[in-house]
This record gives sequence, C-alpha cells and structure tokens, in this order.
Amino acid sequence: MPTARDPERASHPIQVVARRTGLSTYVLRAWEHRYNAVAPARSASGRRLYSDADVERLTLLQSATRAGRRIGEVASLAREDLVEMCLADSFFRASAPAIPIVDSAPPEVDQHLRTCLEAIRQMNPFALEAALYNASVAVSVQALLENVMCPLLHAIGHECRHGDMRISEEHMASAIIRSFLGTLKLNGRVPRHSELTVVVTTPAGQRHELGALMAAVTAANEGWNAIYLGADLPADEIAAAAFRTGARAVAVSITYPDSDPQLVSELRRLRRQIGFAVVLLVGGGGASTYRRLFEEIGALRLENLIALRDALGKLSAST
Repeated sequence: MPTARDPERASHPIQVVARRTGLSTYVLRAWEHRYNAVAPARSASGRRLYSDADVERLTLLQSATRAGRRIGEVASLAREDLVEMCLADSFFRASAPAIPIVDSAPPEVDQHLRTCLEAIRQMNPFALEAALYNASVAVSVQALLENVMCPLLHAIGHECRHGDMRISEEHMASAIIRSFLGTLKLNGRVPRHSELTVVVTTPAGQRHELGALMAAVTAANEGWNAIYLGADLPADEIAAAAFRTGARAVAVSITYPDSDPQLVSELRRLRRQIGFAVVLLVGGGGASTYRRLFEEIGALRLENLIALRDALGKLSAST
C-alpha cells in the first residue's frame, strides 16, 4: 500500500520546478537569493532540491505576482495568507471583465520602464542592467516582456527617430538588452515535448534582432524548444535549420523597410523551402505592410507577443 508523500522531502531539481511552476530558473534563483521565498536543500553535488511544499509556495507566489502584486511584498507571507490572497485574486479575475495585461500594467511595472529609460539617458549600462534584473525578479516573464521590454524598445525607437536619443545611447541599450534577453532565454523553462520546436530569426537584410529574441524568450517560456539563430539569415539557412531540428514552426521578425523586394523574395523562397507542413509566423513593426504577401504564402501575421503565445498554444494543443 503506497504511503503518503512527505511534503518537506526535497527531491525536485530546479528544472522540474521550473516546469511545474512556470517560473524560469533565472527567476527561481533570484527569488531565493533576494527575497528568501524558499530555501531549497542541496544534493551532495550542490544541486538545488525542492520539496513539494516549496513547489506549492512558488506556485502561489507566481499566482500572486501574475495578479499584479510585487514579489517583495508577498515573499515572506505565510502559506495560509498566500492561499487566501490567491483565492481572492482568482475570484476577482473570474468576476471581472477580461483586460489585456499590456493595457493594465501595475504602477510598479511603469516604474521599471522609467528606470530603464533613465539609465539609458544617463549612458549608464550598469544601471540599465540592474534595472532589467530588478524587473525580472519582480514580475513574471510574460509581464516583463509585454509590459516592460516591448514599451522600452518602442520608446527607444521613438526617441531615436525624433532626435531625443543619441545613436551611442541606443547602441549601448541594445547591447545590454540583447545580453539580458539571451540570459533570460537560456534560463527559461524546460521544453515540454521534443516535437515542440520553433526556429526564430530575422530574414536576410533584417538586422534588428531584439524583437526576434523576445519571441524566442516567449516561446521558451511557453515550453517550446526555441532555436534562436540570430539576425539577417538567408531563407536557405533558415529552412535548413528548420529541417535539421524538426521544427513545427518558423518565426521571423521584420522591422524595416516597407515594401522591400528582397524581403518579399526571401519570404517566398522560405515558404517554398519549408513547405506548408511547417507553420510560418511573422511579426515585428515592419510586418503590417506585407499583408498580401502573407496571404499569398500562407504566413500567419502576429500583432504582438500575446498573439505569438496564442498561436504557439494552438499549435501545442494540436501536436
């Protein structure tokens, strides 16, 4: 007869906990070090081992932060208080009208955005790196990307176009953000299934990669095996990577320019190379002018990261 499992017995490695809670290993470590959210045991080799009680607590904390609460305000709460809080939040969400998270960012998320912009204006890469780190431990990956990173990139682009930000400031910010997103992806969730692979890149001539990198982080956070190839890749190479990895989808980001004949040719060639068994996802600020092309080649245009998550969710359900 099976015996009851001891909830305090530490047996779960960090990758399992990341999968169960939806938190990246990056955030798990940060919540432990900075907020003492949990205190995992250590194996003989020094690896973190979490108990069932740890997993439950982290799941409750994840729920609380998704509801808009700051991790620093809830990390020290007792289990009973967390349960009561999460139940109340759940009841409110069920009874309230649905509001997209991108339109309802908590005030502290706006503060993270302002802090990042101020660090860029001061040409202070260390302050920008710290601001991004602080944001990553305060909110979920989804909220970080949609409510901090996307508005931040839009603000940088707007200020550059209007002469309010120097090119050197933009380049500094891009370098720090690229490194930060790369770390975020590497510390993302463990893929749920080996067949859930998506290749992410930008087509030849498209050198702005931060949108594609955010798409890769989003896919990884949704449990996909996100193969990020960098920027400015010819159609033949994208297709070769898709076939070699057995990708279910290819996601490309387009930023500029409008009505580019080279881009049209590259996307047509990419569709011919990968066939229609592989889903072609296209996003980015420059994608809106290519609607007819997307209809022609059977590509799915994505307005934002929320649309990407929805598309990946549907693909995952059909796999």
